[in-house]
Amino acid sequence: MISIIIPVLNEENNIANLLRDLSDLPGKKEILVVDGGSTDNTVELAEKYAEVIQDSRGRANQMNEGTRHAKGNILWFVHSDSIVAKNSLEIIEKTVKKGSIAGGFSLYFHDSNKGFLRYIAFTSNLRASFIKLFFGDQGIFVKKDIFDAIGGYPQILIMEDFQFSLNLKKKGRVTRVKEKIGTSSRRFTEGGAFKTFFLMQKMKILYMVGVSPEKLNKMYREIR
Repeated sequence: MISIIIPVLNEENNIANLLRDLSDLPGKKEILVVDGGSTDNTVELAEKYAEVIQDSRGRANQMNEGTRHAKGNILWFVHSDSIVAKNSLEIIEKTVKKGSIAGGFSLYFHDSNKGFLRYIAFTSNLRASFIKLFFGDQGIFVKKDIFDAIGGYPQILIMEDFQFSLNLKKKGRVTRVKEKIGTSSRRFTEGGAFKTFFLMQKMKILYMVGVSPEKLNKMYREIR
């Protein structure tokens, strides 16, 4: 069984559409929504389709808490603004059966076809294919025993999915599947596509050279 884990905070505009789509996916599954203290109607909407877990705010913390409730042998972490393929569960199971311990989907922006955003999606998919590094909007999936073995998502303020991918690479084969997952362009639209893109590249470099997540988070919040 696949446990689908969705961390949320004030996502009333997106959560119902995603949960309807996830509910319709063929395959054995459970859907766990981990709320970080929403003040809108997110929880009320989510309860119609999923088990809702309340926990403290923080994406890494919420995903780890969702995993503690999960009954599946495979975990699939999905962002609330995602659009998933109809055969997603089948693809995940096939990928794991072929020997991959983890992986993610091919990214596209479902609400924009602008050239620079297509470039961002293209380079994100190249990174996932060749460097085996995924970010959360690519729908990371992982065997639960592997998740437990690496201690789950690191409890850091930022770059948790980046570090999670680095940890996964040490444990076995990680695969980008050809099937797509859609994500919203809202952070690029709100922050400016070029500005947001280059900020993200800067954050990766600084993290890799040892700048602390606390400093990076402060920098990110100030710039955003």
